[in-house]
Amino acid sequence: MSAIGYIYTVILVLCLVESSQTAALDGACTVDGNCTTNAVCTTGLCKCNTGFVANTGNTDCLAKVALDGECTIDAQCTITTNAGKCTGSKCACSTGYVANSGATACLATAALDGACTIDAQCTITTNAGKCTATKCACSTGYVANSGTTACLATAALDGACTIDAQCTITPNAGKCTASKCACSTGYVANSGTTACLATAALDGACTIDAQCTITTNAGKCTATKCACSTGYVANSGTTACLATAALDGACTIDAQCTITTNAGKCTATKCACSTGYSANAGKTTCIADGALGGTCLNDAACTGTTNAVCAASKCTCKANYIANTAGTACIADGALGGTCLNDNACTGTTHANVCTASKCMCKTNYSANTAGTACIAPGALKGTCSANTDCTGTANAGNCTTYMCECNAGYTANTDETACSLGMMILAAPWMLLMMVMTTSLSKL
Repeated sequence: MSAIGYIYTVILVLCLVESSQTAALDGACTVDGNCTTNAVCTTGLCKCNTGFVANTGNTDCLAKVALDGECTIDAQCTITTNAGKCTGSKCACSTGYVANSGATACLATAALDGACTIDAQCTITTNAGKCTATKCACSTGYVANSGTTACLATAALDGACTIDAQCTITPNAGKCTASKCACSTGYVANSGTTACLATAALDGACTIDAQCTITTNAGKCTATKCACSTGYVANSGTTACLATAALDGACTIDAQCTITTNAGKCTATKCACSTGYSANAGKTTCIADGALGGTCLNDAACTGTTNAVCAASKCTCKANYIANTAGTACIADGALGGTCLNDNACTGTTHANVCTASKCMCKTNYSANTAGTACIAPGALKGTCSANTDCTGTANAGNCTTYMCECNAGYTANTDETACSLGMMILAAPWMLLMMVMTTSLSKL
């Protein structure tokens, strides 16, 4: 072989040796065959082929993968837009994105009221985890605030709140007042603050007084119906409450005339005395016909009061008698409460021998009984006292109340207020009757 032929042979062998060696990534190359698997020779350097990326050591080309594909580094996750994280050996959506239901795309997360197609996107605003009508909405049990920037917890009656919209748990409790859920207009809370009850007009259904607010002065719930408050009565149509009235007071119906006894008629828009009664001079009481001060035709009609006669169609005390302060009895001159000229004229009632302002009065330390017919000694029943120990004048009347001796507990004053009787004393009557029968029988023997 010639020298020139030998040289060509050596050059050819060297070229063949060089072309058979594999170049690393970013290594020099002349042809694709020089480069590692999935790499090509580009401008004299080995680079990963389309669809592949270099590993972290730049020693190998790894395939690019889509969302949910297997991976070892984030750089592989480039096929699905916004799926740039390799988590748990699988490509996942980047921060701020979530996978759609088919794991084929990454959707942007959204705040309250932001655009969405699935619930999973609604993660930015706390408790706004629902996608409704393509917008992020508050989760069940929450409502949006007025600025649609936050979700607030719903609340029951009396629960904490900042806006009306939170008050949805208790029916008809849709108002937020003083930071607490309250009943809506037309409703009131029940006694346990657990429910809102509808307000009602007069005669409307109710369970508590507080419901009865629609009709003025109809604030009582009686027998499950709204009734007029104390001092008022319903009109004939049960549509309004009218104030009750005394004798001579304004009225429109008889039912209003309840304050003065026996003044139960509404005549000419004023309360008048009932049939069989007539008003006194001051129009403060109704007096029965025939009673002192009542109407009469003759003396015979004045049977309601002893010592009364008919004068000017009114029963009045006869001569030498005067009406007592209450106008219910005729008192003889010289008796307690009767007229007098001096002390000597006061002889009609024991211990009422003092003439004061032309009337006979009880002497010092004595006081008149309730009926004004007797003078009671200090310490006796209805007499004056300052302590229980003063009340010694009447048996079982040892209780000093408001400076007056009263019967002990369990005892009751008799009609003329001269003794205190125990209930068992009523049982004495049959024994007394038996003794009377026995006495009568023995007298006949």
